[in-house]
Amino acid sequence: MKNIQKNEQIFQTCIDKLANKEAVLIFAEANHDLKRRLRPLSKGFTRIAFDAEAQNNWNLDLYIQPVGVNYSDHRNSRNEVRVVYGDPIKVSDYQNAFKEDERNAANLLKNKTADHLKPTIMHVTKLDQYPLVKVALDEMEPDRRKLANPVYMNELVSNLEQNFDKKSLESAEKVLEIAEKNKLSIRILANVKSPKWKLILLFPIYLLVWLNNVIPYQPARKILKEKIKDHAFDASIKFVLGLVLFPLFYLIISTILLIAGIPIIWVCAYFLFSLLTSVMFKRANQVLRRNKEKRRINRFKEQNPDKYQLINAQLAKLSEFRAKVLSGE
Repeated sequence: MKNIQKNEQIFQTCIDKLANKEAVLIFAEANHDLKRRLRPLSKGFTRIAFDAEAQNNWNLDLYIQPVGVNYSDHRNSRNEVRVVYGDPIKVSDYQNAFKEDERNAANLLKNKTADHLKPTIMHVTKLDQYPLVKVALDEMEPDRRKLANPVYMNELVSNLEQNFDKKSLESAEKVLEIAEKNKLSIRILANVKSPKWKLILLFPIYLLVWLNNVIPYQPARKILKEKIKDHAFDASIKFVLGLVLFPLFYLIISTILLIAGIPIIWVCAYFLFSLLTSVMFKRANQVLRRNKEKRRINRFKEQNPDKYQLINAQLAKLSEFRAKVLSGE
């Protein structure tokens, strides 16, 4: 009952804000996971919208503005993010429906909002096909930035549904099962290519950046591994911890250098260089982690040759399926 009373207070606060010509941001799914799809919406936002209009004689001229937030890689920081605005929905268009049946009006507005939200994000309509989408469209995509483009990705999802076959789904499920059980990178197993010229040119800098930042990264890595159960928060926690740990580490090293007698101009240069190149640590870590992943795969290949051949055979089939999806045939 206490929680219900708190909800009433929150609803009224939102209504007062809207009456004062302010905006209210609501994450209408009211929950989260890492699947690329729109989950069922909660009715709370419809109640706020309708009550705000009803309390003000339907003169507020309120609109629901659908907004989609798309990430190329949910769990990693410094990934591509694209915010997409859908078509707005006028609340007063549902005035008559609200007066006739408030529950039905709430469902109508909720469903309309969901329909307007789906084009703003990558939306996989059929959950039973999600393993196939995960492997063929997500893990095997060489340009991760495209995953944040809902127009491009939804077209591929539509193509996948048209070309769907049970054998491809079974292949994807088998790949995910073996990869997750043995902690293998599907992207490396599938030999997804990344531009090598940039890696070759920047490798010395990547190595230097990695050496300079790997120590302050360890507490964040340990916290994520041991304390955080919900991986949807990985990137946020890395970001917050990084804001504190990395500059603090640079200050400690700078202090040690000053005590050691290094001229202050060189200490300042180190500190500035560290701040400016800290944004490259993610890429540097990926480069070195890729080599670690390859070694793990080689060990898996030696210890489980049959499973290695099986997962490679399944990935070859999925590569052919992906080519068909990309061509739109």
